[in-house]
Amino acid sequence: MGALIVFLGLRALHVLLAAIWLGSTVFISYLLMPAMEQSGPAGGQVMMKINARGLTAYMAVLGGTTVLTGLYLYWRFTGGFGADVASTHAGIAFGVGGAAGILAAIIGGSVVGRSANKLMEIMGQAARLPDGPEKGALLAQASALQQRMKSGGSAVVVLQTIALLLMAVGHYI
Repeated sequence: MGALIVFLGLRALHVLLAAIWLGSTVFISYLLMPAMEQSGPAGGQVMMKINARGLTAYMAVLGGTTVLTGLYLYWRFTGGFGADVASTHAGIAFGVGGAAGILAAIIGGSVVGRSANKLMEIMGQAARLPDGPEKGALLAQASALQQRMKSGGSAVVVLQTIALLLMAVGHYI
């Protein structure tokens, strides 16, 4: 009975974290980042404040915990990653969905998260400089990082959506 409670608790936690992770990614990628870009220097200041409050760590914890709980659930579902269960339709759906989630976490951390951290560093440097070529060069780097974050964020949303859909239908196919 205790193992069942742990399993159900981790399954509920996994679903809740995945929902929050996807919702946060959509909010940041399609609402927050465009609004900050349109706000010019004020948007950069707000982004620096949000990042200082732990946005990157928040997203890393959401993604990492979602992946870890998902790996446990897949391990339990397949009886220790057994090929006989993993090769069923449900096993394949959960496996592909899990791979999409893992890839989303990798891209989220290595592309979006690192770019966000570098962007904050550059914006801090640019804020201390007078207008001129050095500041212009930093702002050009910042613009390239914002574009990288947009592309990475969109890829993460697609991968998270694939994971969500496959997890939702896995038991039924």
